[in-house]
Amino acid sequence: MKKFNYRRYSPFPILVFFLLVSCASAPKISSPADENALALLPAGARVYLWADIARARPLLDVLSFQGVSGKNAAQVLDYTKSAGVAIFSNDKTGEKNNSRQFFIAALGNYPRFKASLSFTFSKSWKKQKSSYGGNYWYSQANNIALVLGDSLALVSNTDPLAAFSVATAPEGFAAFSRGFALAGWMNDSAGSINTFLASMGIPLQIPAEDFFFGAKKEDEDLWNLIFKIRTPSAMQARSLLTLFSIARLFVMRAANAQGEVAGEPLSPQQAAALLFANVPELDEAYLTLRIDSLNSDKIALLFNMFSIYSN
Repeated sequence: MKKFNYRRYSPFPILVFFLLVSCASAPKISSPADENALALLPAGARVYLWADIARARPLLDVLSFQGVSGKNAAQVLDYTKSAGVAIFSNDKTGEKNNSRQFFIAALGNYPRFKASLSFTFSKSWKKQKSSYGGNYWYSQANNIALVLGDSLALVSNTDPLAAFSVATAPEGFAAFSRGFALAGWMNDSAGSINTFLASMGIPLQIPAEDFFFGAKKEDEDLWNLIFKIRTPSAMQARSLLTLFSIARLFVMRAANAQGEVAGEPLSPQQAAALLFANVPELDEAYLTLRIDSLNSDKIALLFNMFSIYSN
């Protein structure tokens, strides 16, 4: 197995799990009857994400966050059917603590015996007994804890078997996520979205109560990104649509003046141009933004920008 430089590890997002699960073991655990990984995630996270691995594979192969790349995880992606991820607020001090930073539940068909041997002979990982029953593997150097069954894997920076209140998806998310290869929602939607818009020089304050996002394959390596925002009322949604239309004119002018250099990271202005490429759609209290025909690399750049500037 290709060695991974754990010093570059960041707990954000799903790809971290794929770099680790092939080297772990734990008692046999059962997957939920409905095979819904989101049903195993703890409440209180900042971002929730679900992925159908087979359909999202082209995206997962190029997504990277602070040096963690899906290309390093190709071997393990083959064993995984779907996964749910909960990402909690970042610790801005950079210091390790006992609070939960991320939690991943993945469903698949894992080589548990082979993984057990690998972990047994690893100096970096030690078997720990959970206070809630069962064992898990823990790496103190990397602050990662992992439980692996034949068909279910749990990963966190703390005891994955610890009791927690289960997260509940917002109303409308189940219907929204149908047909997507990758979809999720964000808590504290208004704060994160407005911080991201401010970083792009867009002085909009969006009263978002819910924020959904999803990626759907269009053709070959082209994808559609869809963002859906729920405002407190239909009247506020109409007002926001007017503001979006005005801001869109300035955003597109700035992006056209700046241009784009192939292979270079997206600037805030270029990212804004992608988000405002199409006029938002209005549906009562909802606004839907569609970004058409982006390749996987461009989506990876956009996701990376959002992870940085929305904190």
